[in-house]
Amino acid sequence: MWAISISCLGGGLIATATAVAAPAVESAHAEPSRGELVNESGRLRMLAERMGKAYAQIALNVMPDKAREQMAQSQKRFEDNLRFVARGANTPELKSQLQAVTTAYRSYALALTVPPTRDSVALAHRQTEQVVADADRLTAAFDAHAQGGTAKIVNISGRERMLSQRLARLYFAAALSGNNKSDIEKYRIEFKNALVTLEGAPLSSPEIKRELELAKTQWLFFDQAMQGIGDTASNIRNVATTSERLLETMDNITAMYSNSLKYLVGALPAWIASGIA
Repeated sequence: MWAISISCLGGGLIATATAVAAPAVESAHAEPSRGELVNESGRLRMLAERMGKAYAQIALNVMPDKAREQMAQSQKRFEDNLRFVARGANTPELKSQLQAVTTAYRSYALALTVPPTRDSVALAHRQTEQVVADADRLTAAFDAHAQGGTAKIVNISGRERMLSQRLARLYFAAALSGNNKSDIEKYRIEFKNALVTLEGAPLSSPEIKRELELAKTQWLFFDQAMQGIGDTASNIRNVATTSERLLETMDNITAMYSNSLKYLVGALPAWIASGIA
């Protein structure tokens, strides 16, 4: 459960949520909340990036068994998530966006069955970009369907989760191809700027802010690994491990925002909830 407090600030209502106990397990057939739909559709972006990262990591022969395990886990979760978000795709636009993601993923999954080489990784990564772009549009559609600004914080946090994997994937792609890492910089900037946005969000409870501090520390280690001199196996291994730790923390934070939104909306009067959910 979450304790809800509402106050007035500058003429507007500000609501904050504080975790006081774990919520009960939801029925498998319950309609997903708006925050859950934004969270889990947004997770599709991360999972696609994580598959591409793991595929390149296998080609680099750095912790290949672990990478294969991560790719298999990500594929299963992706397929589970497609079924989950389908329960909330109740408009023609949402159904169309979901179908686009599903179609792109089928092609992507086939590409990932090819033994990884420099060329096959480059081909698969082009499909990574397509799946992520389609999943991003689906997430934006669920966000817009929520009809309010509060769910956007779930989207922003979830995108940070994806960026942890995109940055590592691009690093590995550069290590394979020998190209420079020019694409990485813009996503580094986006990640750092979004952390600032999350810290200032009204839904960022003290518990969430503590997790954000942990994320900032893990980001420093990840960033240092990406800045390592040379593409040695040690540097690549450090990028692989630190990206996973950052992912875990950002996933926790995104779930906290999603739960905070869910219980916030459930605790407010209908006339308020309809305006922020």
